[in-house]
Amino acid sequence: MNYSTLSIAPIIFALSLGNTHAGDDYDTDHIFASGDVISADMMNEVFDKIKTISSETRESDFIGSWDIKQTTCLNGGPGNCSSLSMTGMTNDSNGITRSRTDVITFANDGDGTFSFSQTSYASLIRSGAGNSAGSGDFAMINGMGLFKDATHGMGMFDVQLVSPTRINLHIFMSGSGSYNIISLDKKATPPKNPTALVNSASGLTNALSWTDNSSDESGFKVYKKTTVAGAWTLIDAGAGLTVSTNIVTYTDTVSAAGDNWYRVKANHVTNGDSIGSKVIKVTNSN
Repeated sequence: MNYSTLSIAPIIFALSLGNTHAGDDYDTDHIFASGDVISADMMNEVFDKIKTISSETRESDFIGSWDIKQTTCLNGGPGNCSSLSMTGMTNDSNGITRSRTDVITFANDGDGTFSFSQTSYASLIRSGAGNSAGSGDFAMINGMGLFKDATHGMGMFDVQLVSPTRINLHIFMSGSGSYNIISLDKKATPPKNPTALVNSASGLTNALSWTDNSSDESGFKVYKKTTVAGAWTLIDAGAGLTVSTNIVTYTDTVSAAGDNWYRVKANHVTNGDSIGSKVIKVTNSN
């Protein structure tokens, strides 16, 4: 049996995995259908994602800039649900909560410590209005996020890593009946991955094409390998990209008859690579 690929019987994968933020957090990286042949590379990506979101959240998972949404009591806030004047709040349509949004950045200080800085408010606190910019140090201990704001005091939150681009935090104060619910959506995310990679072969020439699902890519990277267990090699046509933005075709001429495997990733010059497309195998003949 060849363990490098897996032929899917009538099985539907329904994993809560994601590679982009907001509504896509709960989408799978790849959608498999009955009869699909799945490469080991793709299965490993799925397993790696499962491992990531099931492992303990670390400080490194926070590094970068995020959109932050703070949700708390309709007439109050953290530590006081009955009366607390918080600026920037908007009543939510559910009639129970109110929320405000901001931007927060987490950094590795390089000396074993980690810090955060929020632009307009201080949301990561145990109690208080937090009506001015917050900043300080943070640490992760056994799934608990500890945030020491230099001005507004401590915040202790249960942390849930939903995906590499979404983190949820919450704290509930049973004595006062108050709560502070935080969602973080990463601002700089890779483009959506290309799909429907196909090839039209003629002799030693492979004409690849795919579907562009992103609106912000700098271009696409086409990867190739000549053995099923071999390493992927980037076909680089310049500047680290095989083709530029919005181009969804590439022609590769191989040197001899045989098998080749291809895969495509979308790239953003700042935000990095998407996950790869499905892998296709091409058999060329003279």
